[in-house]
Amino acid sequence: MTGADGRSRHLGCEALRDHLDNGAPMLIPVEGDPPLYWHLEAGGRRPALRIPVPAGTKAPRLGMQGVRAVCVLDGGEQYLHVYTEQLDLLREFHIVCCEIADRVQVMKSPPVVAVRTTVLLWRKLLARGRRISLEAEIGLFGELLTLIGLAEARGWHAAVRSWQHPDCADHDFTVGPYDVEVKTVTGRARVHTVHGLGQLAPHADRPLWFVSHILDESDTGRSVLGLIEGIRSTIRVHAPDVLDDFDTRLKLGTDNEAEIPRERRWVSAGNPLAFPADADFPRLTENILVTLPEAVARRIVDIDYRIDVADLVPSIAPAPDGIDHAVDLSRVLPPDVASDLSESNQSKGGAS
Repeated sequence: MTGADGRSRHLGCEALRDHLDNGAPMLIPVEGDPPLYWHLEAGGRRPALRIPVPAGTKAPRLGMQGVRAVCVLDGGEQYLHVYTEQLDLLREFHIVCCEIADRVQVMKSPPVVAVRTTVLLWRKLLARGRRISLEAEIGLFGELLTLIGLAEARGWHAAVRSWQHPDCADHDFTVGPYDVEVKTVTGRARVHTVHGLGQLAPHADRPLWFVSHILDESDTGRSVLGLIEGIRSTIRVHAPDVLDDFDTRLKLGTDNEAEIPRERRWVSAGNPLAFPADADFPRLTENILVTLPEAVARRIVDIDYRIDVADLVPSIAPAPDGIDHAVDLSRVLPPDVASDLSESNQSKGGAS
Protein backbone atom coordinates (compact mmCIF):
# COMPACT_ATOMS: atom_id res chain seq x y z
CA MET A 1 0.00 0.00 0.00
CA THR A 2 1.57 3.25 -1.09
CA GLY A 3 -1.03 5.87 -0.23
CA ALA A 4 -2.50 6.86 3.10
CA ASP A 5 -5.88 5.44 2.09
CA GLY A 6 -4.55 2.65 -0.08
CA ARG A 7 -6.23 3.99 -3.23
CA SER A 8 -2.99 4.28 -5.22
CA ARG A 9 -2.65 0.50 -5.26
CA HIS A 10 -5.89 0.18 -7.22
CA LEU A 11 -6.30 0.27 -10.96
CA GLY A 12 -8.15 3.49 -11.79
CA CYS A 13 -11.62 3.40 -13.28
CA GLU A 14 -10.54 5.07 -16.52
CA ALA A 15 -7.67 2.60 -16.91
CA LEU A 16 -10.14 -0.25 -16.35
CA ARG A 17 -12.43 1.24 -18.99
CA ASP A 18 -9.52 1.45 -21.45
CA HIS A 19 -8.71 -2.24 -20.93
CA LEU A 20 -12.36 -3.14 -21.48
CA ASP A 21 -12.48 -1.08 -24.67
CA ASN A 22 -9.40 -2.94 -25.88
CA GLY A 23 -11.39 -6.18 -25.63
CA ALA A 24 -8.49 -8.48 -24.79
CA PRO A 25 -8.89 -11.07 -21.99
CA MET A 26 -6.73 -10.08 -19.02
CA LEU A 27 -5.89 -10.79 -15.41
CA ILE A 28 -4.71 -7.59 -13.70
CA PRO A 29 -3.33 -8.06 -10.16
CA VAL A 30 -4.47 -5.93 -7.23
CA GLU A 31 -1.48 -5.21 -5.02
CA GLY A 32 -1.83 -6.91 -1.64
CA ASP A 33 -2.42 -10.24 0.08
CA PRO A 34 -4.25 -12.48 -0.65
CA PRO A 35 -3.68 -12.02 -4.39
CA LEU A 36 -6.77 -10.53 -6.08
CA TYR A 37 -7.25 -9.80 -9.76
CA TRP A 38 -9.36 -7.84 -12.17
CA HIS A 39 -10.66 -10.55 -14.50
CA LEU A 40 -11.56 -9.22 -17.96
CA GLU A 41 -13.25 -11.51 -20.47
CA ALA A 42 -12.63 -11.29 -24.20
CA GLY A 43 -14.71 -8.51 -25.66
CA GLY A 44 -14.84 -6.56 -22.41
CA ARG A 45 -18.31 -7.84 -21.66
CA ARG A 46 -18.12 -8.79 -18.00
CA PRO A 47 -15.41 -7.25 -15.80
CA ALA A 48 -15.00 -9.00 -12.45
CA LEU A 49 -13.02 -8.81 -9.25
CA ARG A 50 -11.53 -12.30 -8.73
CA ILE A 51 -11.12 -13.40 -5.10
CA PRO A 52 -9.71 -16.81 -4.06
CA VAL A 53 -12.07 -18.71 -1.74
CA PRO A 54 -12.06 -22.16 -0.11
CA ALA A 55 -13.54 -25.05 -2.06
CA GLY A 56 -17.27 -25.36 -1.54
CA THR A 57 -17.87 -21.64 -0.94
CA LYS A 58 -21.31 -20.46 -2.09
CA ALA A 59 -21.58 -17.14 -3.90
CA PRO A 60 -23.74 -14.63 -2.01
CA ARG A 61 -26.83 -13.22 -3.68
CA LEU A 62 -26.27 -9.47 -3.65
CA GLY A 63 -29.51 -7.75 -4.61
CA MET A 64 -27.66 -4.73 -6.03
CA GLN A 65 -28.73 -3.49 -9.43
CA GLY A 66 -26.21 -4.64 -12.03
CA VAL A 67 -23.70 -6.23 -9.62
CA ARG A 68 -23.68 -10.00 -9.11
CA ALA A 69 -21.45 -12.73 -7.70
CA VAL A 70 -20.67 -16.26 -8.84
CA CYS A 71 -18.15 -18.95 -7.87
CA VAL A 72 -15.95 -20.37 -10.62
CA LEU A 73 -13.31 -23.07 -10.87
CA ASP A 74 -10.05 -22.36 -12.68
CA GLY A 75 -7.09 -24.71 -12.68
CA GLY A 76 -8.57 -26.69 -9.79
CA GLU A 77 -8.89 -23.58 -7.61
CA GLN A 78 -12.14 -21.87 -6.64
CA TYR A 79 -12.70 -18.14 -7.00
CA LEU A 80 -15.48 -15.73 -6.15
CA HIS A 81 -16.15 -13.37 -9.06
CA VAL A 82 -17.97 -10.10 -8.34
CA TYR A 83 -19.00 -8.84 -11.76
CA THR A 84 -21.23 -6.56 -13.79
CA GLU A 85 -22.71 -6.82 -17.27
CA GLN A 86 -24.00 -3.24 -17.18
CA LEU A 87 -21.05 -1.13 -18.21
CA ASP A 88 -23.01 2.08 -17.68
CA LEU A 89 -22.55 1.27 -13.97
CA LEU A 90 -18.79 0.81 -14.31
CA ARG A 91 -17.84 3.72 -12.03
CA GLU A 92 -20.08 2.51 -9.18
CA PHE A 93 -18.95 -1.08 -9.79
CA HIS A 94 -15.29 -0.04 -9.68
CA ILE A 95 -15.73 1.74 -6.33
CA VAL A 96 -17.55 -1.25 -4.85
CA CYS A 97 -14.81 -3.66 -5.97
CA CYS A 98 -12.03 -1.44 -4.62
CA GLU A 99 -13.77 -1.36 -1.22
CA ILE A 100 -14.23 -5.13 -1.30
CA ALA A 101 -10.52 -5.54 -2.06
CA ASP A 102 -9.64 -3.27 0.87
CA ARG A 103 -11.80 -5.31 3.23
CA VAL A 104 -10.22 -8.57 2.07
CA GLN A 105 -6.58 -7.47 1.84
CA VAL A 106 -6.29 -4.68 4.42
CA MET A 107 -8.98 -5.51 6.99
CA LYS A 108 -8.57 -9.30 6.46
CA SER A 109 -12.32 -9.89 6.28
CA PRO A 110 -13.47 -13.26 4.90
CA PRO A 111 -14.31 -12.79 1.20
CA VAL A 112 -18.04 -13.52 1.41
CA VAL A 113 -18.40 -11.25 4.45
CA ALA A 114 -16.43 -8.48 2.69
CA VAL A 115 -18.62 -8.71 -0.39
CA ARG A 116 -21.91 -8.75 1.51
CA THR A 117 -20.91 -5.90 3.85
CA THR A 118 -19.70 -3.63 1.06
CA VAL A 119 -22.66 -4.24 -1.22
CA LEU A 120 -25.16 -3.70 1.61
CA LEU A 121 -23.62 -0.32 2.44
CA TRP A 122 -23.66 0.77 -1.19
CA ARG A 123 -27.21 -0.45 -1.72
CA LYS A 124 -28.37 1.69 1.18
CA LEU A 125 -26.47 4.73 -0.13
CA LEU A 126 -27.69 4.42 -3.72
CA ALA A 127 -31.28 3.61 -2.76
CA ARG A 128 -31.77 6.39 -0.22
CA GLY A 129 -34.90 8.38 -1.01
CA ARG A 130 -35.60 6.31 -4.13
CA ARG A 131 -38.61 4.36 -5.32
CA ILE A 132 -38.30 1.10 -7.17
CA SER A 133 -39.09 1.33 -10.87
CA LEU A 134 -42.41 0.27 -12.34
CA GLU A 135 -40.66 -2.64 -14.06
CA ALA A 136 -39.19 -3.78 -10.73
CA GLU A 137 -42.58 -3.36 -9.00
CA ILE A 138 -44.33 -5.55 -11.57
CA GLY A 139 -41.51 -8.11 -11.52
CA LEU A 140 -41.61 -8.36 -7.73
CA PHE A 141 -45.39 -8.85 -7.78
CA GLY A 142 -44.98 -11.79 -10.19
CA GLU A 143 -42.25 -13.38 -8.07
CA LEU A 144 -44.47 -13.11 -4.98
CA LEU A 145 -47.35 -14.77 -6.87
CA THR A 146 -45.02 -17.64 -7.74
CA LEU A 147 -43.88 -17.81 -4.11
CA ILE A 148 -47.50 -18.14 -2.94
CA GLY A 149 -48.16 -20.85 -5.53
CA LEU A 150 -45.14 -22.81 -4.36
CA ALA A 151 -46.26 -22.42 -0.75
CA GLU A 152 -49.59 -24.01 -1.61
CA ALA A 153 -47.77 -26.97 -3.18
CA ARG A 154 -44.78 -27.36 -0.85
CA GLY A 155 -45.52 -25.33 2.27
CA TRP A 156 -44.15 -21.96 3.34
CA HIS A 157 -40.85 -23.31 4.68
CA ALA A 158 -39.83 -24.84 1.37
CA ALA A 159 -41.26 -21.98 -0.70
CA VAL A 160 -39.41 -19.23 1.16
CA ARG A 161 -36.14 -21.15 1.11
CA SER A 162 -36.45 -21.69 -2.64
CA TRP A 163 -36.77 -17.95 -3.40
CA GLN A 164 -33.63 -15.97 -4.29
CA HIS A 165 -31.74 -19.14 -3.44
CA PRO A 166 -28.12 -18.47 -2.36
CA ASP A 167 -26.92 -21.50 -4.36
CA CYS A 168 -28.27 -20.01 -7.60
CA ALA A 169 -27.59 -16.35 -8.34
CA ASP A 170 -28.87 -16.66 -11.91
CA HIS A 171 -32.56 -17.48 -11.46
CA ASP A 172 -35.44 -16.46 -9.20
CA PHE A 173 -36.20 -19.83 -7.57
CA THR A 174 -34.40 -23.10 -7.00
CA VAL A 175 -36.98 -25.73 -6.12
CA GLY A 176 -35.54 -29.18 -5.46
CA PRO A 177 -34.04 -30.41 -8.73
CA TYR A 178 -35.06 -27.46 -10.94
CA ASP A 179 -34.80 -23.66 -11.26
CA VAL A 180 -37.48 -21.12 -12.14
CA GLU A 181 -37.17 -17.79 -13.95
CA VAL A 182 -40.24 -15.56 -13.48
CA LYS A 183 -41.25 -12.82 -15.92
CA THR A 184 -44.21 -10.49 -15.48
CA VAL A 185 -45.84 -7.94 -17.80
CA THR A 186 -48.95 -5.77 -17.82
CA GLY A 187 -51.52 -5.31 -20.54
CA ARG A 188 -52.69 -7.97 -22.96
CA ALA A 189 -49.49 -9.16 -24.66
CA ARG A 190 -47.19 -11.71 -23.04
CA VAL A 191 -44.06 -10.11 -24.45
CA HIS A 192 -41.25 -10.37 -21.91
CA THR A 193 -37.84 -8.71 -21.89
CA VAL A 194 -34.87 -10.99 -21.25
CA HIS A 195 -31.67 -9.40 -19.96
CA GLY A 196 -28.46 -10.93 -21.21
CA LEU A 197 -27.54 -14.29 -22.70
CA GLY A 198 -27.41 -16.07 -19.35
CA GLN A 199 -30.85 -15.32 -17.93
CA LEU A 200 -32.52 -18.24 -19.69
CA ALA A 201 -29.53 -20.57 -19.69
CA PRO A 202 -30.15 -23.65 -17.51
CA HIS A 203 -27.50 -25.00 -15.19
CA ALA A 204 -25.91 -28.22 -16.37
CA ASP A 205 -27.37 -30.23 -13.47
CA ARG A 206 -30.84 -28.59 -13.18
CA PRO A 207 -33.56 -27.96 -15.75
CA LEU A 208 -34.95 -24.42 -15.97
CA TRP A 209 -38.65 -23.52 -16.12
CA PHE A 210 -39.93 -20.17 -17.40
CA VAL A 211 -43.05 -18.75 -15.73
CA SER A 212 -45.05 -15.95 -17.37
CA HIS A 213 -47.42 -13.73 -15.34
CA ILE A 214 -49.66 -11.04 -16.82
CA LEU A 215 -51.20 -8.31 -14.66
CA ASP A 216 -53.80 -5.57 -14.88
CA GLU A 217 -54.13 -2.52 -12.69
CA SER A 218 -57.41 -2.65 -10.75
CA ASP A 219 -59.00 -1.06 -7.69
CA THR A 220 -59.95 -4.57 -6.55
CA GLY A 221 -56.36 -5.81 -6.61
CA ARG A 222 -53.47 -5.56 -4.19
CA SER A 223 -50.53 -3.24 -4.06
CA VAL A 224 -47.05 -4.70 -3.73
CA LEU A 225 -47.05 -3.44 -0.13
CA GLY A 226 -50.40 -5.12 0.53
CA LEU A 227 -49.20 -8.37 -1.01
CA ILE A 228 -46.05 -8.36 1.10
CA GLU A 229 -47.95 -7.65 4.31
CA GLY A 230 -50.44 -10.40 3.49
CA ILE A 231 -47.62 -12.89 2.96
CA ARG A 232 -45.91 -11.82 6.19
CA SER A 233 -49.16 -12.24 8.14
CA THR A 234 -49.65 -15.72 6.69
CA ILE A 235 -46.07 -16.79 7.39
CA ARG A 236 -46.37 -15.42 10.94
CA VAL A 237 -49.22 -17.90 11.52
CA HIS A 238 -48.10 -20.95 9.55
CA ALA A 239 -44.28 -20.78 9.55
CA PRO A 240 -43.05 -18.10 11.97
CA ASP A 241 -39.50 -19.43 11.99
CA VAL A 242 -38.98 -18.43 8.32
CA LEU A 243 -40.36 -14.88 8.66
CA ASP A 244 -36.90 -13.37 9.08
CA ASP A 245 -35.71 -15.46 6.13
CA PHE A 246 -38.55 -14.07 4.00
CA ASP A 247 -37.64 -10.50 4.97
CA THR A 248 -33.99 -11.11 4.13
CA ARG A 249 -34.80 -12.53 0.72
CA LEU A 250 -37.24 -9.72 0.05
CA LYS A 251 -34.42 -7.25 0.62
CA LEU A 252 -32.26 -9.20 -1.81
CA GLY A 253 -34.94 -8.78 -4.47
CA THR A 254 -35.36 -5.02 -3.93
CA ASP A 255 -33.32 -1.99 -3.03
CA ASN A 256 -33.04 -2.29 0.74
CA GLU A 257 -33.92 1.35 1.44
CA ALA A 258 -36.29 1.94 -1.49
CA GLU A 259 -39.93 2.61 -0.75
CA ILE A 260 -42.28 -0.33 -1.36
CA PRO A 261 -45.07 0.83 -3.74
CA ARG A 262 -48.55 1.15 -2.28
CA GLU A 263 -50.47 3.26 -4.82
CA ARG A 264 -51.04 0.86 -7.73
CA ARG A 265 -53.11 -2.28 -7.20
CA TRP A 266 -52.69 -5.31 -9.42
CA VAL A 267 -54.70 -8.39 -10.36
CA SER A 268 -53.81 -11.34 -12.57
CA ALA A 269 -55.10 -10.80 -16.11
CA GLY A 270 -54.78 -14.49 -16.92
CA ASN A 271 -53.42 -17.72 -15.53
CA PRO A 272 -49.64 -18.02 -15.33
CA LEU A 273 -48.00 -20.05 -18.08
CA ALA A 274 -45.01 -22.32 -17.49
CA PHE A 275 -42.60 -23.69 -20.09
CA PRO A 276 -39.37 -25.69 -19.87
CA ALA A 277 -36.55 -23.48 -21.12
CA ASP A 278 -35.25 -26.11 -23.52
CA ALA A 279 -34.27 -26.26 -27.19
CA ASP A 280 -37.86 -25.56 -28.27
CA PHE A 281 -38.18 -22.40 -26.16
CA PRO A 282 -37.47 -18.97 -27.73
CA ARG A 283 -34.27 -17.98 -26.00
CA LEU A 284 -30.77 -16.80 -26.78
CA THR A 285 -27.64 -18.09 -25.07
CA GLU A 286 -23.93 -17.53 -25.51
CA ASN A 287 -23.95 -20.23 -28.17
CA ILE A 288 -25.16 -17.65 -30.69
CA LEU A 289 -21.78 -15.93 -30.49
CA VAL A 290 -19.83 -19.09 -31.36
CA THR A 291 -20.58 -18.80 -35.08
CA LEU A 292 -19.35 -15.20 -35.23
CA PRO A 293 -15.75 -14.24 -35.95
CA GLU A 294 -13.97 -13.50 -32.67
CA ALA A 295 -13.31 -9.89 -33.68
CA VAL A 296 -17.04 -9.42 -34.22
CA ALA A 297 -18.23 -11.31 -31.14
CA ARG A 298 -16.07 -9.34 -28.74
CA ARG A 299 -17.69 -6.09 -29.87
CA ILE A 300 -21.13 -7.29 -28.75
CA VAL A 301 -21.17 -5.83 -25.25
CA ASP A 302 -24.62 -6.94 -24.11
CA ILE A 303 -27.87 -8.32 -25.48
CA ASP A 304 -31.40 -7.65 -24.25
CA TYR A 305 -34.25 -9.13 -26.27
CA ARG A 306 -38.02 -9.60 -26.12
CA ILE A 307 -39.94 -12.85 -26.49
CA ASP A 308 -43.65 -13.43 -27.13
CA VAL A 309 -44.95 -16.52 -25.32
CA ALA A 310 -48.68 -15.86 -25.73
CA ASP A 311 -49.30 -18.57 -28.35
CA LEU A 312 -46.77 -21.10 -27.12
CA VAL A 313 -48.20 -24.45 -26.15
CA PRO A 314 -47.20 -25.37 -22.59
CA SER A 315 -45.26 -28.58 -22.08
CA ILE A 316 -47.14 -31.88 -22.39
CA ALA A 317 -45.69 -32.82 -19.02
CA PRO A 318 -47.35 -30.97 -16.12
CA ALA A 319 -45.38 -28.07 -14.69
CA PRO A 320 -43.68 -29.08 -11.44
CA ASP A 321 -45.29 -28.08 -8.15
CA GLY A 322 -48.18 -26.37 -9.97
CA ILE A 323 -46.12 -23.27 -10.83
CA ASP A 324 -48.62 -22.58 -13.62
CA HIS A 325 -51.69 -22.62 -11.34
CA ALA A 326 -53.63 -19.41 -10.69
CA VAL A 327 -53.41 -18.01 -7.16
CA ASP A 328 -56.58 -16.91 -5.37
CA LEU A 329 -55.20 -14.20 -3.12
CA SER A 330 -58.50 -13.72 -1.27
CA ARG A 331 -58.44 -17.38 -0.26
CA VAL A 332 -54.74 -17.75 0.53
CA LEU A 333 -54.02 -14.44 2.29
CA PRO A 334 -55.82 -12.41 4.95
CA PRO A 335 -57.78 -9.29 3.89
CA ASP A 336 -55.69 -6.48 2.47
CA VAL A 337 -55.30 -3.85 5.16
CA ALA A 338 -51.88 -2.43 4.24
CA SER A 339 -53.18 0.27 1.91
CA ASP A 340 -55.93 1.33 4.33
CA LEU A 341 -53.42 1.60 7.16
CA SER A 342 -51.05 3.60 4.97
CA GLU A 343 -53.80 6.04 3.97
CA SER A 344 -54.88 6.36 7.62
CA ASN A 345 -51.34 7.08 8.75
CA GLN A 346 -50.88 9.65 5.98
CA SER A 347 -54.13 11.38 7.04
CA LYS A 348 -52.97 11.51 10.65
CA GLY A 349 -49.64 12.92 9.55
CA GLY A 350 -51.34 15.58 7.44
CA ALA A 351 -53.62 16.62 10.29
CA SER A 352 -50.88 17.04 12.85
